[in-house]
Amino acid sequence: MLSVMKASIVSFSIAFFSIAHAIIPNFDDLYRETEDLIKLSGTFQRLKNNDEYFVNFDDNKKPLDYGTFEYIVVGAGTAGGIVANRLSESNSKVLLVEAGPRDPDTTKVPALGTFFFYTPWDWGYNITKQDKICLATIDKRCIFPRGKMWGGTSSLNGNVYSRGTKWDYDTWAEIVGNPDWSYENVLPYFKKAETARFKIDLDKSYHGFDGPQFTDLIEDTPGLTKMLLRAFKERGSIEVDYNGRSPYGVSRVQNFLDRNVRAGTAHSYIRPAAGRPNLLISDNSLVTKVIIANDRAVGIEFVKNGKLYFAQSSKEVILAAGAINTPQILMLSGIGPSEELKKHGIKLVKALPVGQNLQDHVSVFPLFFRTNHTYYNLILKEQLKSWYENRRPLTGGWGIQVVNFRNLKNDRSSKPDIEFITVGPPFLSSTIATANGFNEEYTSAYQILNQYTDFTFDVVLLHPESKGEVTLQSKDPRDYPLINPNYFAAEKDLETIYQSIKWLLEIKNTEAFKNFKAERLLVAMPGCDENYKTDSRNWWYCVIKHLAFPGSHVTGSAIMGTCPSNSVTNPELKVHGIRGLRIADASVIPVTISGHTTAPTVMVAEKVSDLIKAEHGQ
Repeated sequence: MLSVMKASIVSFSIAFFSIAHAIIPNFDDLYRETEDLIKLSGTFQRLKNNDEYFVNFDDNKKPLDYGTFEYIVVGAGTAGGIVANRLSESNSKVLLVEAGPRDPDTTKVPALGTFFFYTPWDWGYNITKQDKICLATIDKRCIFPRGKMWGGTSSLNGNVYSRGTKWDYDTWAEIVGNPDWSYENVLPYFKKAETARFKIDLDKSYHGFDGPQFTDLIEDTPGLTKMLLRAFKERGSIEVDYNGRSPYGVSRVQNFLDRNVRAGTAHSYIRPAAGRPNLLISDNSLVTKVIIANDRAVGIEFVKNGKLYFAQSSKEVILAAGAINTPQILMLSGIGPSEELKKHGIKLVKALPVGQNLQDHVSVFPLFFRTNHTYYNLILKEQLKSWYENRRPLTGGWGIQVVNFRNLKNDRSSKPDIEFITVGPPFLSSTIATANGFNEEYTSAYQILNQYTDFTFDVVLLHPESKGEVTLQSKDPRDYPLINPNYFAAEKDLETIYQSIKWLLEIKNTEAFKNFKAERLLVAMPGCDENYKTDSRNWWYCVIKHLAFPGSHVTGSAIMGTCPSNSVTNPELKVHGIRGLRIADASVIPVTISGHTTAPTVMVAEKVSDLIKAEHGQ
């Protein structure tokens, strides 16, 4: 993608125009900012700790008083921005605290998301060293992108609107022993958040049409999108609305999209509320702990501009820092596994399984195809001009075309095992190796890829049996948490991906592929090609271990439930044994979702906002 976005001396200007809550910047300004983003992404050394907050910090000074608020929301990401919006709809005084800055204008362009992985707007996390995955990466430690700005990860992710299925939520309700989390009872919150603008037949009873967050389709890639739909139909799929009655089939990808603008939480919830006099947003502020007195959360401490502050809450503190940072904050506050806290010399306030049960999808791009068609051979200014006109390639996240959900046993009465996502021009190039942090051998092997003609399939394992954990490096908030998803601890997960790839391989024999002259492209696989026969089971196991990477759909690190021995919150998302403290993000989700996690996190935030308002008579 980097080579697509070359600078040009051609001048072009487009006037300001308004889209919902966004003002699109002047073209020349956006072009310059995009160039700067791309340059920064190519040179930035990813952050390794939180030292930036502690410049000229005096450990001996007492916290400065930041004021008293009815509600304090920690994290202005996917969930936190929603909770702050909803709680400030009345006259309640709300403080929203975010570690990062405002989201820059370049986040409005969905396809620029991957460039933020190597900038200060990403936390810079890596997972711990693995021995069964990430073998093609430097030091076998995959990057783990997490947004650090208004909107959080919803400001840099693939922008896919995918809720999961009825089976996910009914299982969720069964696990936590509360029907309020069943599909029937969460569907109204999906609809509440959404304004669907699709120009296709929808299962309309499953969608919302007057919510703050716009969802839509992007235009087809000429010829390619329809060919892919036909190919999956030849393999037995039907065309469906995967966010409707059933996910089983093939679909054009649905996006969080307001015309051409990424419709993440910053766009849809934070900016519309930011001017309210009862909502204070403190960004560039690192929360170091929740202050707890007599088993009640009374406020937070945070570091901003090298100074320590204390903000007091009269009603509730709501942690919405995400499935990595929320458990870190809880443990730094004395809430977590007793042995983990003891190891780091942290006084135990409440023993709960914080950081345990970490779950994530696994993604792998195992198959590459080349067409005899050329797509989007455009310089950067031409691509941005197309974006202003609401046309590809920059309107969609990462060149995604279509999605297909499958159950390996073809049992459509149960949840899907696998999601196939096609990723196409101009985002499949050698830079995909750089974006994933691949080592020199694999970066060199990927030079064969042609961004104008090639496409691939992302095979996503939706329900891995392997589980990991988030733990602490130390009690110092300067240190990053340790993220160990423990991928492929259960070999069944490898086998599921392998069986999915075997099914997918046959797509090359469809008439759609043959007529389109789409042929498989074999990319060198160092460490596998020399040891195993291509397409053998052992070869595929080797390839998967090398190429697979985090789905970054992380959940479960502070799950809800009824018993404090195996959960962190109750079904109302109140932390067990601590009054005035709730969690409102993906960490509470007890099971992986048959889809992506942004939409479920939005749902959680909408639902918990209503729970809080109802309890406090708002």
